[in-house]
Amino acid sequence: MCNIIDPKLATGSYAKYFKKLNSTTEEVDQGKGTSTSGAGGVGQPAAGLSTSTTSNGSHYSLQNGNGHTTDAGGGSGMNGAGSGGTSPTSSGTELMIPVPWGHVAAKTFGDPTTGHPILAVHGWMDNAGTFDGLLPLLSKNYYVVAVDLPGHGLSSHLPKGVPYHFTDFIIALRRIVNHLKWTKFSWIGHSMGAGLGALYASTFPSHVEHLVMLDLAKPITGESGADYGSKISLAIDQFLALEEKITPVPPVYPYEEAVQRLITATGGSLTAEAAQTLMIRGAKKTPDSKWYFTRDLRLRSPSILRFSHEQCFTILKQIRSNTLVIKATDAPWFEPEEICQRALDIYKTHCKSYKFVEVEGNHFVHLNEPEKLAGIINSFINITNTTTEHQPTTPKSNL
Repeated sequence: MCNIIDPKLATGSYAKYFKKLNSTTEEVDQGKGTSTSGAGGVGQPAAGLSTSTTSNGSHYSLQNGNGHTTDAGGGSGMNGAGSGGTSPTSSGTELMIPVPWGHVAAKTFGDPTTGHPILAVHGWMDNAGTFDGLLPLLSKNYYVVAVDLPGHGLSSHLPKGVPYHFTDFIIALRRIVNHLKWTKFSWIGHSMGAGLGALYASTFPSHVEHLVMLDLAKPITGESGADYGSKISLAIDQFLALEEKITPVPPVYPYEEAVQRLITATGGSLTAEAAQTLMIRGAKKTPDSKWYFTRDLRLRSPSILRFSHEQCFTILKQIRSNTLVIKATDAPWFEPEEICQRALDIYKTHCKSYKFVEVEGNHFVHLNEPEKLAGIINSFINITNTTTEHQPTTPKSNL
């Protein structure tokens, strides 16, 4: 989904899009203090779902048929792999990267010894499954690591009491890159993952060779006027209120209802098949065959601190990557078009190379119809990929 910074205060097409999301995605019932999902009231508590308190806050676990415990986003176990381990699946290989609060889950495609390294980063409230259709269509000469950002998919949630900040994802992604021991690599990001890619490529300009931005032109930012202080206080109070209302045991749904809720949450942008693909990493099954979403509802709180437009433009001027922006024709810009155009002009001026392509489809065209994008991405990376050896460089940060 889109890159959310301050949804309550957004304007224009971005506000309309988020309003649609807010009317259908998992909500918190302010009157009853319970976690709900959609417009249809309170979700049913998960039968057979236990909860315990850890350093990560609420930790959900399920007892499966053989008596083993399956982690649900708060601990360190996933698919039987140990810290930093891998586990083969039918599509790609699962990778678990240790972090101080637990683990970051990822799915890999390709040969890590010979493939050109690419980091794939999903959008807000989505997961690495958003690339399941696209990555198999890309060149076999790539090694792609598609991550679940903290609080998303199969990754650990942040510790109890800790809010999610947009820039904190950059720190988490830097941890991932350091774990992988990559000094030069490429980036494919959808929506928020595209905004994060632009910020990372500007902050560590010597490290990102290619930046592919899928349906987001820049990190979402805002005006920093005289009311900026009141916006911060509002965001703090919204986070604290949301935190109090979230129950330790999430609501559960029949599978078909969970899929439909996911489709509705995107305003119908997802096909049924695409929604089921996101469900693989974004939901878990209870012993009584109900399903619950694994994403951390604290993600729905607006970021307490955010960049202004001008701050963002200053940072983006450090970008040096080969940059490809793919815009879906049926999706909004998510910000005023003139603001987005200023970012595109910066890419034209400062990037090693720059290309803008429009593709027919909606915000999830990369998942619904990945064949429309695969050839464009392959051609772009192959043409601009003149570096075959990745020599270590001294990291420099502009944050």
